[in-house]
Amino acid sequence: MRQVQVTIPNEPKENIERVLAVLQGELQIKHMIMLKSEFNTLIIIRHRKTFVPEIIEALNKIGVGTKYGIVDILNLETTIPRLDMTESEKEKKKRRAQIAERVSVEEIEKDIIENSQPSFNYFLFILLSAIIAGVGLLTDSAIILIASMILSPLMGPILGLSFSVITKNKWVLKKSLISQSLGLLMAITAGLLLGLFGRFIVQLPNPTNEMRIRSFPNLFDIVISTCGGVAAGFTVTGRLRSSIVGIAIALSLMPPAANVGLALVYLDGALSLGSLILLISNILIINLCTLLIFKLKNIKVLPSVRPFWKGPEEEIVKEETQERRSLMKRVFSRKTK
Repeated sequence: MRQVQVTIPNEPKENIERVLAVLQGELQIKHMIMLKSEFNTLIIIRHRKTFVPEIIEALNKIGVGTKYGIVDILNLETTIPRLDMTESEKEKKKRRAQIAERVSVEEIEKDIIENSQPSFNYFLFILLSAIIAGVGLLTDSAIILIASMILSPLMGPILGLSFSVITKNKWVLKKSLISQSLGLLMAITAGLLLGLFGRFIVQLPNPTNEMRIRSFPNLFDIVISTCGGVAAGFTVTGRLRSSIVGIAIALSLMPPAANVGLALVYLDGALSLGSLILLISNILIINLCTLLIFKLKNIKVLPSVRPFWKGPEEEIVKEETQERRSLMKRVFSRKTK
């Protein structure tokens, strides 16, 4: 359940009338509250999360959130009493059959940004998961390796890359590339240091079986990466948090990254190169699969975002953003007076 709050300046009045016509007429929304103050009108809508994209898209078409007004999307755990969202059987079947059913792009963007930005916590978890993966590889322990897969945050920047391409968001693309590049470099370095510890201090003479099986990708690796990438796309677009742990285990990104550094210590160039190819192939397959799912889910360019390659919409977005800022300045200046 979501609560959508639309704040609109009272002037000009035509904007409020246009918004109400869309919400009540076009979308036929029944559960709606309207509060009016001296300068603004607040419209509150409660609806199921998969209907929110239709609300946002309809509002964007008439300029709400781009030319004027502000839209807030809040997550509601429950309501007392429960709202009557009764649908006909025909509507239920139609909704369940739609592959494009998802939460709003704005909610997806929020999750993507939170998980793809370079931060202290991100690099800390990269380091911890790389150490755990290195120990698991050196001790030939599959259980320890699973722990490193669950802990690894590498999936965030990978999804960020796919999302930034489909939405043409230069800022998310830059942050995702930085996070992914530095994260992989840190994981390989941690594997290298652990390899030195394992070979020369603990005296482990040869690469373990878990190290050797993480070499060149085979057909099964491609199938697993494809399934994991598709599942990741559906998870992030539907906010299905219960599937995240299983996807992290299926994709297995951290062990091959740490294995690149470990194999170098054992002077096994073929094993190190094979692990690197396995890692890169996994990332590329995940990117391609999530791009496909984002496309099927009808993820579009956000109206307030400038594309990172030149296009006819770039100047339009720039003008809309400037117009929105000037309008909000006028509203707030009237408030202060």
